[in-house]
Amino acid sequence: MDDDTSGRREREVAGRIASLIDDAEDEIDSMAAELTALYRERIPVYDLIARDEIERNTRAVLQIVLRQVRSDTPQINTTELTELARRWSTQQIPLELVAHSIQVGARLIAKIVRARATEQGMSPEVIDDLQDMMWHWATSYSAVINAVLQENAVSLAARRSTFVRRLVDGEFTPTSLPARLIEHGVQPEHHYRVVCADHDDPRFDSEVRATIRLRCGTRDLPVVDAVVDSYYVALLPSLPVDLELGALVAVGPAALPSDAGASYRRARHTLDIAARFDRAGLVDLAGLGALPLLAFDDDTARDLADVHLAPLRDRGEVGAEIIDTVAAFLRHDRRVDDTAAALFLHRNTVRNRVSRFGALTGLDLDRTDDLVLTWWILHRR
Repeated sequence: MDDDTSGRREREVAGRIASLIDDAEDEIDSMAAELTALYRERIPVYDLIARDEIERNTRAVLQIVLRQVRSDTPQINTTELTELARRWSTQQIPLELVAHSIQVGARLIAKIVRARATEQGMSPEVIDDLQDMMWHWATSYSAVINAVLQENAVSLAARRSTFVRRLVDGEFTPTSLPARLIEHGVQPEHHYRVVCADHDDPRFDSEVRATIRLRCGTRDLPVVDAVVDSYYVALLPSLPVDLELGALVAVGPAALPSDAGASYRRARHTLDIAARFDRAGLVDLAGLGALPLLAFDDDTARDLADVHLAPLRDRGEVGAEIIDTVAAFLRHDRRVDDTAAALFLHRNTVRNRVSRFGALTGLDLDRTDDLVLTWWILHRR
């Protein structure tokens, strides 16, 4: 079928629909009232919006669909709905529900069209053509809503990222902060814990982010999160004790939003240390044990390692075996049997290597200072 023939057939179908829907205006009000009652009953957020406002907007959608089917043309003008969707968005009306209402409204009007076509004795093939075109229009309008949704999502993500960055950097003045917090759903008097993760970490996927949002929000306070300079940063209203995550996520102490910067800095510091030692899951500074001690003074660590480990390094593979054995000995809290089992060695071999370590390095693992220093040097290694 060539383009002219296809276009002519589409216009014929559109014309039939227009002729069947001439007097449907009287039914718009009842359909809008019916849909409004349905939305308020089944969708909690609609309880927060005045009934008249929902009904007015629902009627506007139905009238757009009605004007389309009365237009006697298959061409779709999306400008009106785009502007209407943007206006609804500023009114905090969920556009996902608007898209749904278009589909429902189109089905209601299609039901009227089908019933009247049947009454007039139109063939099933013609009726199917009518319904197909109605569905095409409804789908096209839903696509407009989804495009505005995407437009809003990009804009919101940018605004949210700027807000979170400025909040943790302490850029808001005391007078401007409360309004900014409320704008983004943050309660000024509530204590939040700031979490931080490497957004480029392959383990940090959409499932991890969804888990944080689902488990760490409350009924009244959502998680506020954003990507800031390649880091995922989130303000958590609550933190379940049983929260398990498949990626490394560091958490700072609970703090008022005005002190979010301090919580963020602690989370970032914790993240850097935990990542260095290949930790995973949700971690806080206290949960890292003595590992934070290893984050200081690289030059001193290298110097001490050179002083104490040089005699072992000079012995090549034998020295390396002694170092690895002592490292395992410390990991197993100086338990000879556990160390031997982990390394598949005889207990006496472990004892011998630990003894030689002390003789060659001058570090006595029975002395507290030497024990701490040995642990620090070997873990830095």
